[in-house]
Amino acid sequence: MTTDVATIDVIPSGGPLGAEVRGVDLSQPMTPQLFAELERAWHEHVVLLFRDQKLTDEQLAAFTERFGRLHPAPHHEYGDNAKGLHWAVELISNVLRNGKPIGALGSAEATWHTDMSMYEIPASATVLYAEEIPPTGGNTRFANLTRAYEDLPERLRRAVDGRLSIHDHAYLASGGVRPGFTAVADKSQGPGARHPVVRTHPGTGRKALYLGRRTTGYILGYPVEESDKLLDELWEHMTAPKYIWEHVWRVGDVLVWDNRQAVHARQSFPAESRRVMRRITAMSEKPF
Repeated sequence: MTTDVATIDVIPSGGPLGAEVRGVDLSQPMTPQLFAELERAWHEHVVLLFRDQKLTDEQLAAFTERFGRLHPAPHHEYGDNAKGLHWAVELISNVLRNGKPIGALGSAEATWHTDMSMYEIPASATVLYAEEIPPTGGNTRFANLTRAYEDLPERLRRAVDGRLSIHDHAYLASGGVRPGFTAVADKSQGPGARHPVVRTHPGTGRKALYLGRRTTGYILGYPVEESDKLLDELWEHMTAPKYIWEHVWRVGDVLVWDNRQAVHARQSFPAESRRVMRRITAMSEKPF
């Protein structure tokens, strides 16, 4: 059974981004017409929410693959605990098995970032599915970087237009050093892709700010101290409350967000609580 376009309803969050989509069962096949409507809503609202879903890894992967080529999950970071997972599914969890984590990020705050941007072809879409959530905390915030760029003061716009920045590969969103890497002494020489600070969305033609993590970012062509000062101003601007929408998770929620238009951050939660999410990312194009 497929879901028909006529049965869906897209309800904006009322904030600067985000919309709930009702009437779609993501476990079912999807017509090209339905996906085209969802993609249109995704480009407009940046983050889409589907509630009360029940998905296998294969169904989650089949849905995500509509947004682009699937990115392999870094299972090597979790050793034997990753056995049995779909090759593109990564667990985002604080749960331990035999004293070792079954997934990434733990229970601490995950600072503002965009997914997989350290690669030459980064994630366009991230799909995150909630299996277990803590009673408090763990909310995810999103900032609309298309609007933030369009509101950017002219002085800052001149400072970043045409510039590249380093999207550092050495650090995790939790702030720790990624397995297989060492701490970076000179951020102007850090590992990772060099992407435009201002990128163009291929589906809408609109421009958005596009930055790696604040603490490890570097804008090419500036002395490190000057780059740091500029990044401080950009991050303060683009994470102002008027650009942010916060999602409070429920079991069965699926969020799909557009990394080309948004950064996200996760609130911490009590370490003794359990949080288990399944994440897949899809790639489409090199930023331009």
